[in-house]
Amino acid sequence: MNRINPMNKIYAIPLIIILSAFSSFGQSYTRINQVAVQQNNTFINQNNNSGLNNIAYSISSFRNALTDEKVKTREIEKAKSQLAIIKNLYSERTTFPETIIDGWHSVKVTDNFNYCSDAKVLVNENEIKQMVIENYAELSLIFTSITGIKNAKSTVNINLKNGTTDTAEIYFLYDLDQPNTTSEPLQAGYVTFWSDLRNAKTIEIWFKKQKQGKIEKQLENADCFTEGALTLKLKPGSYDFKAESRGAKSWSGTIEIRENECYTYSLNKKNKD
Repeated sequence: MNRINPMNKIYAIPLIIILSAFSSFGQSYTRINQVAVQQNNTFINQNNNSGLNNIAYSISSFRNALTDEKVKTREIEKAKSQLAIIKNLYSERTTFPETIIDGWHSVKVTDNFNYCSDAKVLVNENEIKQMVIENYAELSLIFTSITGIKNAKSTVNINLKNGTTDTAEIYFLYDLDQPNTTSEPLQAGYVTFWSDLRNAKTIEIWFKKQKQGKIEKQLENADCFTEGALTLKLKPGSYDFKAESRGAKSWSGTIEIRENECYTYSLNKKNKD
């Protein structure tokens, strides 16, 4: 499957990184672009536990593959109810749109038994080019099309990490009466933790009870993606963090991850707990 990034297709992204906001204690938001991310990919902790666990949980939740049997049974019943409504809606119609217009569309994806879940798909020339869950670009599912889009419906094979596939139907129920595109999925945001303290190399960063990594060295100053700092790639949203180091120093707070922005957070004597 060829993936299309409409942002790259429409225009070239400039190399400039624009500083957008400042706050106290060395905290700031910086507007970034994909060129900057690619150039600094070496310094981004792609394997942070929060990012990986959120992605794994989201995919499991989408497919109703969670281990809690009570939750799974409840979600199956919910999926069956939703699916019955969708199939009844489609069976009662005598006309369907001839094509689905180019752009992002909200859809329902179902394996006709275990789940009936929300997703976004990118359509180009009446073909599905990309499928994303949780409204997050990093949660793009790999799939192969079995049928094209006909009568506002398509069938695909979703590739799973264990080497198997899910055969699923995609319903464009929000496009039945008129073309209805939606916004693009959210792009990732970033946070860079750094410190000018002598024992900076002992500072570990935690989100809830999950260690995300540690700062590698003492820095006099740092921008986004600075080598030696800890940069995490995350879905936009709020995250509570805690940082601890030797010498009984600790920090805690809440950070807001914004789409295509990097939040620089300095761990120093002024803002410790």
